[in-house]
Amino acid sequence: MSPQTPVPTGTDDSHYDLILVLQQALEDCVRYQCFAEDSRESGDDELADWFTELAESDREIAEKAKSMLVARLI
Repeated sequence: MSPQTPVPTGTDDSHYDLILVLQQALEDCVRYQCFAEDSRESGDDELADWFTELAESDREIAEKAKSMLVARLI
């Protein structure tokens, strides 16, 4: 949103954006871990490892978003 546009949530856009990134990254972690389990159960370890890597990457994104949000709310 541009600086002139009122924020419908009443929350600073950057805070709201960080919250959404954090939420999405954590949801994706759960999703990728489920995909990894499914792949491992079907015997596709290569695919399972890749999904696990994706989950780890999103965990890092979530941690970064969380620390950035905390720094901005203090």
